[in-house]
Amino acid sequence: MRRMNKITAAIACVATIGLVVTGCGSAAPVVEEEKIDNEMAIAESEAQNVVATEEIAEDAAPTAEKPMVGGWALVTDNTPGMMSEDDSARINAVLKFQGGDFDVLGLVATQVVSGANYMYLVYGTDAGSTTPGYYFITVYEDTNGNDSIIGVTPIDLTAIQTGTPLGEGATGAWVVKGTGKPGMLPDQDAQASFDAINTGDVMYNPVALLGTQVVSGTNYKALCRGNDQNLYVVTWYKDLQGNSSLTSAECVNIGAYSGM
Repeated sequence: MRRMNKITAAIACVATIGLVVTGCGSAAPVVEEEKIDNEMAIAESEAQNVVATEEIAEDAAPTAEKPMVGGWALVTDNTPGMMSEDDSARINAVLKFQGGDFDVLGLVATQVVSGANYMYLVYGTDAGSTTPGYYFITVYEDTNGNDSIIGVTPIDLTAIQTGTPLGEGATGAWVVKGTGKPGMLPDQDAQASFDAINTGDVMYNPVALLGTQVVSGTNYKALCRGNDQNLYVVTWYKDLQGNSSLTSAECVNIGAYSGM
């Protein structure tokens, strides 16, 4: 309709010019009529070109950005796990001087060295970032009881650092702390679908639901403690009919996240 209006307007404009030239009610010579016809044809052609150019420009104009659907969305309402007073005091004391803004979700592993290393799962923003995310923060406690942060490592949900599952008591190895907690996930649908897939030889107890991904159904990722004394990122899928299936259980290479 807009295109027809523009063409009609252009033709009307030329017709008006023709009337001015010939005079209303006067007999115009044949030559003058042919001239008007030619001008009207040229005007119509130019109007069509203008409309076509505008339509091409409209087609080429960028569309409004749509909300991301295929990416992972971080879950932000995990409940902090239980920690001893010493473990809680240690991480909260060093975070005061770190410069970031973190919520501590729990102690996930320790390592005996000359002193001890403690790895915590936290959520928030690092000093050099404005985008919140999940991090492993490693705290070193020397033999005199002095604490210092030696690693602040972000967790990329699309590229988990994996390793071979280690046996309990391996020399120099990280030891996964705690047992996790059944029913720990903050999303009831996620918890129900997790329970449906958590039936293998290694049982997983969730520490935190890290992220969700909307596909044809939903993908979930959770950090879990295994009953084999290893730390895992478990990914599972729930289809639109509510059926759940295990996608992967990646054993976390704790050392790769320690900052050492």
